[in-house]
Amino acid sequence: MQDQSHLDSKYFIDRYKYNCPFCNRRHVSYHVQSKTHFDWNGDKTCYLYIIQCDSCSKESLHLSWHDISLFNCSGSKYRFSETQVDSAGEECNINEIDLDHLFFYHQPTSFFTVDERVHHIIRELITEAEGCQKMNYLTGASACLRKAIYELLRKEGIGPDVGDYKERIKALKKKFPSVDSNYFDVLSNIKDMTDDKLHEESWNSFDSSTLQELLVATKSILYEMYILPEEKKSRLSAIPKLLEKLKKDKKEKQEKEDTEIINGGK
Repeated sequence: MQDQSHLDSKYFIDRYKYNCPFCNRRHVSYHVQSKTHFDWNGDKTCYLYIIQCDSCSKESLHLSWHDISLFNCSGSKYRFSETQVDSAGEECNINEIDLDHLFFYHQPTSFFTVDERVHHIIRELITEAEGCQKMNYLTGASACLRKAIYELLRKEGIGPDVGDYKERIKALKKKFPSVDSNYFDVLSNIKDMTDDKLHEESWNSFDSSTLQELLVATKSILYEMYILPEEKKSRLSAIPKLLEKLKKDKKEKQEKEDTEIINGGK
């Protein structure tokens, strides 16, 4: 079977399904709530689309340089039309186009929002970095990402007294032994990829795609550090209650059977 896990990193899967950034459901149905356009500058038009999730009803904003055709599917609900007109004025099938690539900016900027259990300063910096990355402002995005890592270290009490940046990341790795060490290796290299040398000299391998991968890796480590342990704790806390309920049900069942035996013997 063909691996299609790459679809989970997209916003739009096709005309009908997308990954909701609010309820975090994958491949859920959506519709276009509204569409408008504005003058980006003197000779360029930008198109704005408001997308509504059919599951949680929350709305997200999406910007594109493309005038994507819509059709009315129900009342005030629209979908992207199957037939589109490309930049050359030729008709094409939207299924032959990567719909996600027609957009250059999304709000929320990611296909999933950073969980509120992550400290708000770190969340805001990650969100700002994603916004800059979507606009291809690599200098701003890399600066926000680097600051987010420093805020993470500060929050965990790992200050400059521990050593240089890489030593501080090693200390963070020791503090969270349950997290895959490969994530910390990525964090260890973020400073090298986003330091002043990057902005003063050319580094050919650093581009928007690389920065996006760094952002995804950073969000993954935040998930494993702060969200996953809480979810495990929540599931474990439910086990004693479940066991108590099972014991109670078993006791009541036994008492009922004993009563029936006594009554039957009379």
